[in-house]
Amino acid sequence: MDLASPRLKPLLFICGWLFCQSTFAGTARPNIVFFLVDDLGWTDINGFEGPMGQTYDNPGGEHDSRYYYTPRLAQLRNEGLRFTNAYASCPFCGPSRASILTGKYPARIGFTNNNTHDQNQGSSPFNASEMKFTEPVESDLVRNLDPQNETSIARALKANSGTGADYLTCTVGKWHVYSEGTTGFGPEAHGFDFNIGGSFRGQPEGRPRPGWDFYRGPGWSDVYYPNLEDPRKRYPDDWPKNHGDFQKQTYLTDALTHRALEFIELAHRKSRPFFLYLSHYGVHSPMQAKRVDANRDGKLTPDDPEAHAALFQGRRDRDDRHEIEPPPNSKPFRTPYTYASMVKSIDESLGQIMDALDTLGIAENTVIIFYSDNGGVERNGYTGNPPLRSEKTHAYEGGVRVPLIIRGPGITANTTCEAPVTGPDFFPTLVELAGDSWDAIERNSPSKFSRATIDGTSLVPLLQGKMTAFHRENDPATPADDGAIYWHVPHYKNSAPYSAVRKGNFKLIRYWEDNDNLQNRNVMEDGYFMSERELYDLTHNLGESGDRNLHDSDSDLARELESTLVDWLQRVDAKMPTAVRRIDDDGKTQAWYSEWIASNDPSKTYADPVKEAVRDSSPGDTIIIYPESLRKPELPLSIPRGVTIKHILD
Repeated sequence: MDLASPRLKPLLFICGWLFCQSTFAGTARPNIVFFLVDDLGWTDINGFEGPMGQTYDNPGGEHDSRYYYTPRLAQLRNEGLRFTNAYASCPFCGPSRASILTGKYPARIGFTNNNTHDQNQGSSPFNASEMKFTEPVESDLVRNLDPQNETSIARALKANSGTGADYLTCTVGKWHVYSEGTTGFGPEAHGFDFNIGGSFRGQPEGRPRPGWDFYRGPGWSDVYYPNLEDPRKRYPDDWPKNHGDFQKQTYLTDALTHRALEFIELAHRKSRPFFLYLSHYGVHSPMQAKRVDANRDGKLTPDDPEAHAALFQGRRDRDDRHEIEPPPNSKPFRTPYTYASMVKSIDESLGQIMDALDTLGIAENTVIIFYSDNGGVERNGYTGNPPLRSEKTHAYEGGVRVPLIIRGPGITANTTCEAPVTGPDFFPTLVELAGDSWDAIERNSPSKFSRATIDGTSLVPLLQGKMTAFHRENDPATPADDGAIYWHVPHYKNSAPYSAVRKGNFKLIRYWEDNDNLQNRNVMEDGYFMSERELYDLTHNLGESGDRNLHDSDSDLARELESTLVDWLQRVDAKMPTAVRRIDDDGKTQAWYSEWIASNDPSKTYADPVKEAVRDSSPGDTIIIYPESLRKPELPLSIPRGVTIKHILD
């Protein structure tokens, strides 16, 4: 099949005619609110009901939940543009956020795991004895998003500093792109004027306690949630006096919203365009409802008298995808009602932001982007992702497909767009909306920033309804990867290490384990064993049913997509999981060798897996090397007679 064949060309998705011929720019630079939720699944919003329970003429998508209660999200969706094929660049927190902030894929910057690398991530369905590969080690990874090497969107928005229209920037909430014990990598080092509540920490402390008031207590405010308790200690000349009684904010979602509202007021008072990165810790674990939703014990049950518990009990039987029960061994506070209350609290936060923009008279010149950093979590009984397969940390749609709604001046209300978009796209989108110059960004960047290293594609043409002007060109030298988006997780995160690509409506997943190891296990993945190579047509198999894997039946297409994927991995110099596999002349695996295996097997004493494989080999054996980088094929040592040494891509 021709690489440029119509099957693999980006599909001409239908977007509503969203804009007048003018853009956002006009005479005033738009305010920008990036409203980021943690672990909110694609089907965890309700687009059917308005603020007063009304039903919209054009309701939410067919896969929206009717169980959760998100009337303000429904309002935002009704007033803006909803992307039905939006993706996270990584199916878990840190790398996804690094990608949003830099406009680059996690593989390009090496930030493919959460801050503190831990080889012992091999939980179900893999235990230590089943893990064959050595993950990229810390020295190969960017454990901290370094402002000397990477330019954040906050710094990019200050490229025209001194013009009087410079953006006032603030991050409120989760940061999670540097490691505990390090300094100089926080939001302010990346160009944010204010940091409220952001540190290395990725989630609140996990234990069943009433409410979610973890920012209280000795050390918590300064260590985990800096400046949250009293921003005026750090920003005395700028930050407004408490807007209302902050001490009454006993729930973390509410406390962050409180400070976000103060920042909006501050920017308005200064007559400055602003960029607010409101990055909630919810709905990440621990599962805890706010006190008003709970019976003062941190959990919701059908017997609780509070309105929210009654609300969700009354909504059962409306959507069986989300009528889930926690696993038998889970903690008692992990209930579907509790998670639903957390979702509702996020919705209330969004509503307060929208109301404040209306009250100040700036809503018409403010862009709101609502997005989740990855898919929902099923394994602890938090939520359900059907019709999507699997969950957070996985390559399947349940791990990477996320909600995305954008509202802004000129956007035609109640419209949808089916074009696949991903996390790196926000950086160039915001640069264009702000009217910034790429030349200015390059000049003012403390790092060796280049527009050519930005992986994202501006979504502005889609916001303007100009679908034909939206062209994702990954490598100008070839049309083979036009329109493709990518993932790369070289770690055991409840899955085997993998890379993946979506182009058009086809998605290829390449696990780096072999089929023997993937399928000769006791634990299935959503009723199916993972296969070394999987190919799905998302138009007809959105749930990625394993019995409809097209890899063998459409081998030409599979080879083309894998070639596109490998070319990208080489181009960004992706760090790979490493191992050595020795097979006999019948193709049967004789042994695996890796530093990970040696470290977990007392009988293994070798320091060099390749030398050990060569030593054990017999004539007719083939030694296959999975190297640290696909750019540098490794064929070390003298090759014994009758033994073949091959690179994984040979």
